[in-house]
Amino acid sequence: MIETYSQPSPSSVTTGPPVSMKIFMYLLTIFLITQMIGSAFFAVYLHRRLDKIDEERTLHEDFVFMKMIQRCTKGEGSLSLLNCEEIKRQFEGFIKGIMLNEETKKTEKTFEMLKGDQEPRIAAHVISDASNTTASVLQWAEKGYYTMNTNLVELKYKKQLTVQRHGFYYIYAQVTFCATQKALENGPFITSICLRSPSESERILLRGTDTHSRNQSCEQQTIHLGGVFELQPGASVFVKVTHPSCVSHGTGFTSFGLLKL
Repeated sequence: MIETYSQPSPSSVTTGPPVSMKIFMYLLTIFLITQMIGSAFFAVYLHRRLDKIDEERTLHEDFVFMKMIQRCTKGEGSLSLLNCEEIKRQFEGFIKGIMLNEETKKTEKTFEMLKGDQEPRIAAHVISDASNTTASVLQWAEKGYYTMNTNLVELKYKKQLTVQRHGFYYIYAQVTFCATQKALENGPFITSICLRSPSESERILLRGTDTHSRNQSCEQQTIHLGGVFELQPGASVFVKVTHPSCVSHGTGFTSFGLLKL
């Protein structure tokens, strides 16, 4: 009887790197990464340190230069090889350049401020128009002794001065009238400066009166009104009288105007 048997197969041999090699590579990788990080931090520190050294060197040079100026001012330049006259000349030129630059900047800044703050002058002056002697609101001539220096104020309907910019205005009026005692029987001669604005109804700003006439003959009398008022854009001012037929319309007798302050 023949007995057969099989031999066991040989165990497989591991061909990978040993464990010690893996540990060595791991440690080497950590070392390289740490070295790179450390180098980066050192480069940043070195750069900042060099900047600081450069600043200190500049300050040291400035200090040395000031010491040189001080020695030259005290007359100690002859004790060394310093050319004090040349140093003084350069220093004076440097100071003059700085002062000139500062003055130029101040002048430009002042000019810009003035330029930005400048506003157009708003003024108007008109004289009475005799074409209508029955209307209680006085009318003003569009030609002749007439002032309107900007389009920010306008004479509308020959009756009212309308402003287009907010501000404080000096408003004035002079009305000369010739009234007899008979003409004043229905009441005194009253002159009023009135305001009409888009946001409110008509209201009286100033009012004046005169009842001086005592006889039948005409006596020339004048009422002056004037005051400072705040006007909104679109506001209009006008003059109203109680006896329009008595108003004197000669040159310079009756006038109306305003001026923005």
